Parts: sequence; C-alpha cells; structure tokens
Amino acid sequence: MEYRIVGRTGIKVSAIGLGGEGFENKSYKDCEAMIDFAIKEGINFIDIYNSNPEVRSNVGKALRKYPRSSFVIQGHLGSTWDNGQYRRTRDVNEVVTV
Repeated sequence: MEYRIVGRTGIKVSAIGLGGEGFENKSYKDCEAMIDFAIKEGINFIDIYNSNPEVRSNVGKALRKYPRSSFVIQGHLGSTWDNGQYRRTRDVNEVVTV
C-alpha cells in the first residue's frame, strides 16, 4: 500500500481510503467485514461523513479490535442526524455530542 503524509501533520494515511457511504444501510457484520478487509490490505484512512448513529456505532464497534494508532478517521464537522436524515449545519450546538 502506498502511504502519504497529510500536510505538515506527520500523519501517514493510505493512498486508498475506505469511504463512509459504503457503510450506509449495512449490518454490523457487513461493516465489520469491510473494515477487516481494509485493515488487512493496509488501508488505514476511513472517511465517516455520515452522522447516522447506526453507522457510527457499527464502525466504532468494528474498529474496537484494532489499536487506535492503526487507523485515521476523517470526520465531517457540521453534519447532524435530524429525524432519520443527514443534514448539514453550521450551528455548533447541533453537532456537539455528549
């Protein structure tokens, strides 16, 4: 796997990432299989754009078995889950989770 450094951060990420849209409407087992395959192939960059609580829970649960230092998550600030629908917002009070 080819890796690249993100800007001046020193963070090394795989040139190929795992896109968050692929987790939508998938079972936990499907999410786990995608993550296991990606990690096995050296993919360490995971994009989670979606604020869907089920997606976040499935991905988090699947990643638990790996050391936190072995992957990088790209999250999207300014997204919220509103009545079962992804929505963009600039209101920080809507995107902060407790």
